[in-house]
Amino acid sequence: MSAKPVQMFSGPDSARAADAYRLAVQARRDDWPYVHVYPPVNAIDVHTVGTLATQTQVGSGGAAAVVLTYQVNAGKRFYLQAVLLSSNVSPFIPGDGLFTIDRNSPVGVANSQFMPEHGLVNVPVQLGVVQAATGAVVSQWRLQRAREFSALDIIRIKATNVNLAEGAPAYWVCGLVGYEVPSLDVRANR
Repeated sequence: MSAKPVQMFSGPDSARAADAYRLAVQARRDDWPYVHVYPPVNAIDVHTVGTLATQTQVGSGGAAAVVLTYQVNAGKRFYLQAVLLSSNVSPFIPGDGLFTIDRNSPVGVANSQFMPEHGLVNVPVQLGVVQAATGAVVSQWRLQRAREFSALDIIRIKATNVNLAEGAPAYWVCGLVGYEVPSLDVRANR
C-alpha cells in the first residue's frame, strides 16, 4: 500500500485551500459526540484477532512472542477502544502469562522510538473472555478512553509464557477493536 502524495498549493489555490480547511474545522467544532467517545460518520471499524500457539516458558529460555500485529493505514488515525488479551487455557491463574501492547517495537530489536501503552505492559491477567473449550471470543475488555495511534504506527500484542503448557492445544488469543478516521478530511472546492 503506498501513501497518497501530499498536494501542495500556491498562489490563489493556497488561499482557497486554507479557507476550505478553516470551514471544515469550524463545521466540526461543536460536533458531539467527541471522537474519543463514539466514532464519527467517516470512521472505518477495525476488528482484528490473532492466535498463536504458546511458546516455550520464560524459565526454559522462552521470550515474548508477537501474537498480533496491526499497522495503521497511511493518512489515518486509529482509536483503540477495546482489547482482548486471553488464552484458551483453563484455568488461567494470574501470572501464568504476561501480555504487553506497544507501538513500533519489534521483538528482538533495540528501538528507542517504541512506546509501551501505559497500563497495558506485562498484564498478568486475561482482559476479555475466550471460551476455553472452543476458543470462541466471548467479549473484549473496554478501555476507559480510546487510545490514539498515528498513521503507519505498528501496534503489537506480545505474550510471554510463564507457566502454561507449551504448544497446541494451548493458544494465545488476542485482539484489537476500534476504528480509523482520516487524519485530515478536507475537500477543497474549486
